[in-house]
Amino acid sequence: MSAQEIVIRKIGKEDIHAVQNFLQRQLQDLFSQEGHLAIMDDIWGLEKLYIEPVRNQMWAAFSPEGTVVGTIAVCEYNDRIQLLKKRYPDQITAEIGRCYIEKKLRRQGIGSKLVKEVEEFCNEKEYLTIYLHTHRFLPGGFNFWIKQGFTIVIKEDGDAQIVHMEKSLMPK
Repeated sequence: MSAQEIVIRKIGKEDIHAVQNFLQRQLQDLFSQEGHLAIMDDIWGLEKLYIEPVRNQMWAAFSPEGTVVGTIAVCEYNDRIQLLKKRYPDQITAEIGRCYIEKKLRRQGIGSKLVKEVEEFCNEKEYLTIYLHTHRFLPGGFNFWIKQGFTIVIKEDGDAQIVHMEKSLMPK
């Protein structure tokens, strides 16, 4: 299977179970067994978080057989991270999350296509900044975001190796 055969589209209610299963497998693979359970709350509420709100969305990449092989989500940033308090004004900052690609399909352009969908959506919804955080221990994650034009805001020390990043969008 090649990246050209992959179909990227917004997820609907009919996709929720398949997307949840994909995300659960990704988290188990990338994070410690105990650690992944602490970061799964949004996965069980995909419809309420990413489908219903008009300023939030999730996309999935599907194989020709209809299997989920990648995801990305965006939601309005809610000022929940203490280190970033008041950095991002309400309603103009989006947050990217849940960007994962099936291991055997990484580095084929699927992630870049998913990010393009997010950026188009963010422009349409009049967001001016996109925020995300990643972990330096994730394979390829940090370098991927740098290649997508994101810049470092804060690097945290500690086991989680969190890097906070942002990208400005040009207003239409």
